[in-house]
Amino acid sequence: MAYEIPKTVLGRTGLTVTRLGIGGAYCESAEVYRRAIDAGINYIDTARAYRDGEDEKVIGTAIKGQRDKLIIATKTHERDAISARKELETSLQSLGIDHIDIYQLHHLNTQDGRVKALAPGGAMEMAQKAREEGLVRFIGVTGHDWFQVQAAIDTGLFDTVLCWYNCALRIPEQTVFPATDEHNTGVVIMNASRNDKLFDASDAPPPEEFYRYVLSHKSVNVTIMGLRDIERFHRVAKALSEQETLTSEVKTTMETYGARMLQNGEL
Repeated sequence: MAYEIPKTVLGRTGLTVTRLGIGGAYCESAEVYRRAIDAGINYIDTARAYRDGEDEKVIGTAIKGQRDKLIIATKTHERDAISARKELETSLQSLGIDHIDIYQLHHLNTQDGRVKALAPGGAMEMAQKAREEGLVRFIGVTGHDWFQVQAAIDTGLFDTVLCWYNCALRIPEQTVFPATDEHNTGVVIMNASRNDKLFDASDAPPPEEFYRYVLSHKSVNVTIMGLRDIERFHRVAKALSEQETLTSEVKTTMETYGARMLQNGEL
């Protein structure tokens, strides 16, 4: 069943995307991926490294016949141009597509990695050439270290960013988001539920509230959700079609809950 999931423009890419997307790595079934697509989403994020490349292959099977309506993002962990080019070509083949909408430099979590990737002969140089060839439309960065991710965004080279953010881990509000606002960088958020750990307490808010919380921040365009539980994915998709964001009172309640979970070491 398809829901009327709200859409937005993904920063300077100009791409119109559903505010909920699919996060790769957690699903081995093309049928389950198709069921998630059928919920009405158009954004799918994967990576060459997920399940040793099998995730891209499964997604490639799932998107046959409907690629034109989808925004496909994948990633390379390589830092030099030659290795990254090989990964790009493998990704295109595995996904069964002729171009990738958003090609991301994966896990730029250290200064050394960022310097290598952005240097002459680095992965960024390859991605830029691939963009000129029409193999890549936009270039993104991903990472788990908010300060290193901010440094990457500050270069102005990246069209999108993928990072952690939720009601417990709010550091992006002072690091990543000011940088994305300055550069009109599209913002995609993972870990809205911290790999479902925020669901664990007996008094946890409903799952959809964690995604509404993330989408309530003015800098956030999309939040992705891994397919650990397809029924939960559909529940969140349906809920977001009915209500996209939270009131200030509920946001405060979510932040109080998140702070408690963080303090208790639950994350």
